[in-house]
Amino acid sequence: MGLASKIVGAVVKRLPAHGMDRAEEFLLPRRPFEQLQLPRPSAFTVVCDDGETKDLEIVEVLERHGVRGVFAVSPDLIGRPGFLTYDELRQIRAAGHEIAFHGTTHDPFTGFADAARLKAAIAEGLAAMAEGGLGTPGTLIYPYGRHSRQVRATVAPTFSSAFTTWFGINEGEVNRYAIRRIPFGAYTGKLPANEAWYRQLIDRSAGGACWPTLMLHPAAEGHTKEHNALLSRLVEHAQQRGVAVRTVAAHMTIGMAAPGAAPAAASGNSTPAGGAVSGLAGAASDMDRKRA
Repeated sequence: MGLASKIVGAVVKRLPAHGMDRAEEFLLPRRPFEQLQLPRPSAFTVVCDDGETKDLEIVEVLERHGVRGVFAVSPDLIGRPGFLTYDELRQIRAAGHEIAFHGTTHDPFTGFADAARLKAAIAEGLAAMAEGGLGTPGTLIYPYGRHSRQVRATVAPTFSSAFTTWFGINEGEVNRYAIRRIPFGAYTGKLPANEAWYRQLIDRSAGGACWPTLMLHPAAEGHTKEHNALLSRLVEHAQQRGVAVRTVAAHMTIGMAAPGAAPAAASGNSTPAGGAVSGLAGAASDMDRKRA
């Protein structure tokens, strides 16, 4: 066993959730295609997972402020009871929101036997979305947040970026295929998750080169009407602080630069309208075990 493997094994024992995934991403060097330098202008992004009908409430909140969000869907779930239909998703996309890919069946990408099977599953889902009039997503939201070094290499030629459930505000240089998110409403674990705390994160990003990205599950038990009202106030606060509220696809076009040559990837389908915060990364571990 090599030294790197021994170190990874030792660290895994200390990590609560996604142990191996976290250890290898933290300890092993980022490959050129994973390196992403965030632009000086910060952005605030809202991502809704799963594509359930409750997402329409978030669409309403965002459009009230003239901004757009990201809605991640799994093709096999589209049109099922409680989930958005293709017609509803086409309307959301036509309004300028981004439709992201959330796995074909919502199965974790780390559960596939090999890269070839994962590629085939992704291709099947993307074909279904294109046929349904949702374009070709350039943004990937990992089902359950699960990914690995092998998974990142597999998805890189197809997507321009990918987001996990790992907690972080994203500052400076980040992993393009392991971008962190901040839980909002449901699955906040032991995080403070109050208005003052979220405002503080936005204030911090006003300094530049930050990308706080909220992770929402509007249909989950922990998300309430009060969270919708809070989201509205946070969007307004971001606008007042000069932090643009953008989709992923829109922000990826604002001066993004990767030190290494990234594999060719889809450019996204929307109409344009990291590091963890010190001392809090571990507090979000409960959220990693939940559905995402």
